[in-house]
Amino acid sequence: MTNKNNSPAFFNGNYMTIDQVAISPFDRGFLLGDSIYEVIPVYNGTMLGGEKHCQRLLHGLHAVGIESPYTLDGWQDVAAPVLLEGQAAQLIYIQVTRGAEQVRKHRFPIAAPPTVLIFSIAFSPSVSELYPGCAGHLQEDLRWQRCSLKSTSLMGNVLAYQQLYSDGVANDEALLVRNDRVVEAPSSNLFMAKDGVIFTPPIDNILPGVTRALVIDIAEDLGINMREEAPSIELFKSADEVWVTNSMEELKPIISIDGRPVGEGVPGEIWRQLFESFQTLKG
Repeated sequence: MTNKNNSPAFFNGNYMTIDQVAISPFDRGFLLGDSIYEVIPVYNGTMLGGEKHCQRLLHGLHAVGIESPYTLDGWQDVAAPVLLEGQAAQLIYIQVTRGAEQVRKHRFPIAAPPTVLIFSIAFSPSVSELYPGCAGHLQEDLRWQRCSLKSTSLMGNVLAYQQLYSDGVANDEALLVRNDRVVEAPSSNLFMAKDGVIFTPPIDNILPGVTRALVIDIAEDLGINMREEAPSIELFKSADEVWVTNSMEELKPIISIDGRPVGEGVPGEIWRQLFESFQTLKG
């Protein structure tokens, strides 16, 4: 017997249940990873950073030449009806592919409208003020070199997590190194603190995270010095605090790097200030 999922979804202009969605096997998102996606956190029915997330979606679509079927406000309006009732926290998932032709090919032109899929997933934030921290492990960054785009071509990210699993530390975090600089995690932006100064890599070729932007705003409001700079491996290993940010885990503290404690080996005071302030942003 197949389990049914009657959660609401939006697919190519129509609302239906997620079980009723039928994606063509010729869809370029399915065959080639030729698509852009976005994930928007929702707390008590209110999107956190909804406009920023939709702006990033529009930017990604424009960057890869997929015409957006909706405006900035239109994306938020079309997504709202898929929200799950009675859920304190959920994630709206949006994916836009270049469409489906009745052929598999790489070359252009593409004679098909974009495919649009939107649905919501309930979740519980895994990090609280009592979270003990997570171990981190440095890895070479094997992803493609347009990491600023939220593309569904995520094999490099997946392989980073597969490496953790193979090493027997599946619940730890991979910390990605590019040109001897620590740039981000596979699904998170990176922060470190040293002598009261916060470092975070600039968004020249990393994902411009919305949670990252919110945390920077909080730090500035708290009067904490900020430097948008990717730390060297040497500096990173001497950090007083390290944490990563994303929409689902919010701010996750890293308490060791390759087995070496970060600071005192527990979540630090700067992380705690930022985490507590971030909670006030949630509806």
